[in-house]
Amino acid sequence: MRTVFEIAYRYLTPAIRRELVRRLLEKSFMEVEVSRMLRISHSLVSRYVSGERGSAIDLSRYRDVMDRIEILAERIARGEANYYRIYEEIERITLYTLSKKYLCNIHKAIDPHIDPANCNICPNLFAA
Repeated sequence: MRTVFEIAYRYLTPAIRRELVRRLLEKSFMEVEVSRMLRISHSLVSRYVSGERGSAIDLSRYRDVMDRIEILAERIARGEANYYRIYEEIERITLYTLSKKYLCNIHKAIDPHIDPANCNICPNLFAA
C-alpha cells in the first residue's frame, strides 16, 4: 500500500509548487528570481513551467486550494514570506488538500486496494 505521505510527496507537493511557480511568473518575476526565492534550481522551475514536473494533478479543479496558493504567491511577491515561511505554507496547503480527500481517486488509481468510500485516514489525520 502506498501511504498518504508518499502520494503527497510524489504528486501533491510538486503540483502545489508548480502552481506557485506559475503564479509568481504571472506576477512578472523572472524564472531566475523564482528559483532564488524558492531555493530550487532554474531547471526545476523550467520543468514546472513546461509541465514536465508537477502536472500529474490538476489543482485548478479545487478553487479553495488555488486560492491558498494565490495568497501565498501574493505574500511572496510583497516580500512578506521568507524561505521557511514559504515551505511551511506549502506543507500547510498540502495537509489541507489531503484533509479534503481531493487525492482519493489518484490514490485509488495507484493502489487499487484503496476504497475512498471507506477510508477517512486523511481527514482524520489532517483535519484543519
